[in-house]
Amino acid sequence: MKYACALVALFCGLFWGCSEEKSERLPDLPPVEIPADVFGFYSGRLPCDDCKQRAIDMDLHQDGSVDVVQSILKDSVHVDSLRGTFTYADSIVKMLVSQDSLGMLYWVFKRDKVGNLAFMKSGNVYRDADGMKFVMVRFYKKIKK
Repeated sequence: MKYACALVALFCGLFWGCSEEKSERLPDLPPVEIPADVFGFYSGRLPCDDCKQRAIDMDLHQDGSVDVVQSILKDSVHVDSLRGTFTYADSIVKMLVSQDSLGMLYWVFKRDKVGNLAFMKSGNVYRDADGMKFVMVRFYKKIKK
């Protein structure tokens, strides 16, 4: 018992003696620059009336073309590869995507201050019943699957 108390006292003394904190200020970091262009890879989800979930991966190219991989979850997963074009002006991305079964899809996104794209409907950023936005997150390094 004496050894246990001595051991506890020794460890408490070590921890107390080594717990000196220094209050030095950390150096300021330079601000992160968000690229002004919208070209790159985005991933997120879009609203879907007749399915459980609609996941989108899209690659916006410098020539104004867009490649989209759309995964729709109903009873099973259905994956489509789509192509289209986009324009970008005044923080708004307008996209026209060709879908074989439904014809042309017209999507509008608003670019936020960190470079992500929020889905718009009727001129406003669209929110679901819970008030959540549908945001396409920009990845500055393309995800390999």
